[in-house]
Amino acid sequence: MINEKKVAVMTRMAAYEAGRGKKDEEICGFFRSDYVGFQLLKTWIGTTIAFCLLAGIWLLYRIDEMTSILYAVDVDALMKLGRQVLTAYVILCGGYLLATWVVAHITYAKAHKDSVLFDRMLNEVDGSEEEEE
Repeated sequence: MINEKKVAVMTRMAAYEAGRGKKDEEICGFFRSDYVGFQLLKTWIGTTIAFCLLAGIWLLYRIDEMTSILYAVDVDALMKLGRQVLTAYVILCGGYLLATWVVAHITYAKAHKDSVLFDRMLNEVDGSEEEEE
């Protein structure tokens, strides 16, 4: 006899495995700190590359000012520019890293929760087989 409850649970399990299950399994293959750290590393690298590109574009846009500062050897202006660039970099990286940290923690928690629910459904299917026999 077909157990309708078991079929319903197995259908939900199959839908989960075909959808988010693969991604959740990949995420839960890491420890939380490793997953979050890896996401932060990727974000830091991407943000640094993007900042360098944007800074290069900005420097090209203001090339006449930069050459006059460099030819005049204006140390104060160079120090001020360096502080501004460093401040912009720290703010940009800090904002993106904070956002990534929050999103990575939420993503891991959701994947872990869904994975635990999947394990419970699996135990429910296994338990219902034993009750029938």
